[in-house]
Amino acid sequence: LDSLRASLISSVSDSEVAQSTMKLVATNLIANEHLLEGCQLLCLIKKAVDACRYMQNFHHSDEAIWLAKVALTPGEYTEMMRYHVDQLVNRGSRHQATLLAISLGAFDKAAEILLATKLVTIAAPLVEAAMEAGKWPEHAQETRERAFVEYAKYLVSLNNVSAALYYCSKGGEKGKKLEEELKLCAS
Repeated sequence: LDSLRASLISSVSDSEVAQSTMKLVATNLIANEHLLEGCQLLCLIKKAVDACRYMQNFHHSDEAIWLAKVALTPGEYTEMMRYHVDQLVNRGSRHQATLLAISLGAFDKAAEILLATKLVTIAAPLVEAAMEAGKWPEHAQETRERAFVEYAKYLVSLNNVSAALYYCSKGGEKGKKLEEELKLCAS
């Protein structure tokens, strides 16, 4: 195995044939339980993104994160870490996923995770703070509205109707509907 790798490494060039051969050998190594060796070859031919994905898929997340941090562009790194957030959620590590999403500035993803775990008392203030800082993405309007409506419902359960009305006003159409129901009940 070492002599095969050595001969491949010595023949590294920018030619398409050499790149294809290296990638073929790397994927063969990975398929035959030589993950790190295969990933090393992928990195030599500037396929670090592929190497990171293989590492994550084979449950070597720490190594994948390290490689992503040192070998990828900032955009590729962020994409890789967002993928890692999804993997953490799928493994049930929602707390870690939430913290990682926040550190990446993916506040909408963090709010979605918090709402899925019924942590509305954290989700709504997170959304509000991200909005105040101008960091809430425009495409995540549904998540924003859901967080505020769910929080308003929570506040109603605590008999804090005035605060609930405040969050209803931020909750879009569903918020307006809840606000009307609350006002009807109060009269």
